[in-house]
Amino acid sequence: MMIFIIGVGTTFIATPLSADRYAQLEIGILVIDMVILLAFVMLALSAERYWTLWICAMQVVQVLSHIPKMIIPELLPQAYYIVIAIWVYPMLLTLAIGTYRHRQRLRQFGVDKSWSDFSSSRKSMTHQP
Repeated sequence: MMIFIIGVGTTFIATPLSADRYAQLEIGILVIDMVILLAFVMLALSAERYWTLWICAMQVVQVLSHIPKMIIPELLPQAYYIVIAIWVYPMLLTLAIGTYRHRQRLRQFGVDKSWSDFSSSRKSMTHQP
C-alpha cells in the first residue's frame, strides 16, 4: 500500500498545475511510473503471492502507456491522462482482493506465509554435497 501512496503523492508533486498539463509527454510521471515498477518487481520477487505479479504486469502496461504520447505528440491531453491514469483502479482492486484472500487464509489456517526466505534457500544451496 505504501508504494501506491508514495506513487500518488509524488505524481501530484511532479505534475504541474497548468493549462497545458498532459499536452506533452509527462517525463516526471514516466520516471515515477518506472520507479514504482521497480518497487513492485522487488516486492514480487520476495512475495509468495500471485497478486504481486498481476500488479507488476499492470504497472508495465502503465509505463508503456506513455509511448503513444511519444509517437503521437498531438494526442489529446484528456486521452493521454486517461490512458496513464486508468490502470491504478484495477491495481487497487487486485491489492484489495489479495488482502482479502490473505485475511481468509489467516482465519482458516491461523498463519499465512507471505514472504520468501531467500537467505535460507541460499544457505541450503551452498551446502549441497
